[in-house]
Amino acid sequence: MPGVSLADLPLPPLQLASRVGSLEEADDPWSVYDALGQATTHDLLAALPDGYSLDGRRVLDFGCGAGRTLRHLAGEGRPGEFWGCDIDAESVAWLEENLSPPIHPFHNGELPPLDQPDEMFDLVYCVSVFTHLSRSWSAWLLELHRVLKPEGLLLATFMGEGQSRLIAGEEWDESRVGMLTLHPGQSWDDGGPMVL
Repeated sequence: MPGVSLADLPLPPLQLASRVGSLEEADDPWSVYDALGQATTHDLLAALPDGYSLDGRRVLDFGCGAGRTLRHLAGEGRPGEFWGCDIDAESVAWLEENLSPPIHPFHNGELPPLDQPDEMFDLVYCVSVFTHLSRSWSAWLLELHRVLKPEGLLLATFMGEGQSRLIAGEEWDESRVGMLTLHPGQSWDDGGPMVL
């Protein structure tokens, strides 16, 4: 939105910011939070097709948390409409109170559907959401397809080669096929399951 700058947008409480990666022990947690949001935004924009513009597009951050990436997209005055949803009601409430507008947040359940009409969004992106969906991933893919416009784009990250040693404690093996779920049944407050 014109007139909104990143500097004008507040940062969430540390408790909410840390839900997407522990920040409590960082010397400067806000620099880390900001750097992660900036890097994710850069990678997201770089992954879009050449010439793709957010101008006039409706964008959904599925699993937005307290808006770590959304604040960078909306806070640079880009001419798009930015939406975010999450299962964490506290993060969504903070977004509604502090970043709406320019962000349009809404709460969603652990399972589909989203409370949005068919073909609403031009772009949906998910940062480390499918990393935690061991059972409902296919239902969510179908739901995100439903809310995307016919020519819409879905960008979703997941854990793979770079995280294999760190998370699973073993080297990546390209010849192995399947899905490895660590900590099945772990509560969302503790990060949920981890899916490789």
